[in-house]
Amino acid sequence: MTPLVSFILPCYNASQWLEQALDSLFRQTYANVEVIAVDDGSTDDTAYLLETYRQKEHRLFVERNQRNEGIVVSLNRGLDLANGAYIGRMDADDISHPERTARQLAYLTERKIDFCGSWFREVGQGISRTCRWPSSEAALRAAMIFQNTICHPTLMARREVFERFQYRQSHRLAEDYDLYVRASTHFRMANVPEVLLDYRRHPQQSTQAQRAAMERVTEGIRENSLKQQGFLPTKDELRVHNLIRAPQSIHSIEDLQAIEAWLNKILAAYSDDEARKVVASQWIRACVRAAPLGRAMWQALRRSPLAKISGINSLTQLDLKVLSVLKLDYHSSPFQALRRLGLSA
Repeated sequence: MTPLVSFILPCYNASQWLEQALDSLFRQTYANVEVIAVDDGSTDDTAYLLETYRQKEHRLFVERNQRNEGIVVSLNRGLDLANGAYIGRMDADDISHPERTARQLAYLTERKIDFCGSWFREVGQGISRTCRWPSSEAALRAAMIFQNTICHPTLMARREVFERFQYRQSHRLAEDYDLYVRASTHFRMANVPEVLLDYRRHPQQSTQAQRAAMERVTEGIRENSLKQQGFLPTKDELRVHNLIRAPQSIHSIEDLQAIEAWLNKILAAYSDDEARKVVASQWIRACVRAAPLGRAMWQALRRSPLAKISGINSLTQLDLKVLSVLKLDYHSSPFQALRRLGLSA
């Protein structure tokens, strides 16, 4: 008997995309799935659509919060109701590709991995782009000290992961990142290097609507991840570390130089080539944010050995050269346009 996979699908005012999301889960090539939809007190047609869909699909189970309690409560409620040997995640505005479940299950079992995400395609708000995040366990561990690099709606895990760890309300807005960092101390993780989900971007997402609050939570998780991997940064090193991924421009050449020194210190702790490449790639991202420094950023980029270790390609070099000439601020419209083209990540 093939193992049951339980998908947890929190829903809040999701009527615009809900049916398409549900269709994508129930049309998987791997059929032994159930979907636990948790309606978090929606005020649109979400409840009606869920009930209508439930009447024709016996694999859909619906739970409703009496009031809007937030995604952490909804996720943990869904986990309590799940029956599967494996737990999958998706949001009500995303679309799973038909082979997603089969491919992730095969990856987990064949490689003895405990939880994994996958590559994904961003759609909506302009040109779509494919996101190819680090896939190996060593690369992911290195990446996790900088940012969350398992896209939450692509997550699939053995049930044991969630029996030991659940989502924490104290880390709302980055509850997935917090979970992965804690779980990685006991379980193996990876990303399937295939695009298995379409991730929809729109202004109502918490990742866009509450970016500043999310960054504050994320900084605490980064610090925890650093300590778990044996790094004990000083107060200023921690400040510099957070600058690398902060959603803002870098305006000080001293800060950029401090970032380079800190990354070289981190790099010395890793021997795996993919992990080292991940660490070095943060130098490229820091230089992107330092575009307002103009020529000084460009010279620092080309001088640093980190650029070569990162495997920077000619297109990215051209992108950075343009940024340095134009001195584009991170929040400027032209910069955001480059991001949608798959540049200036």
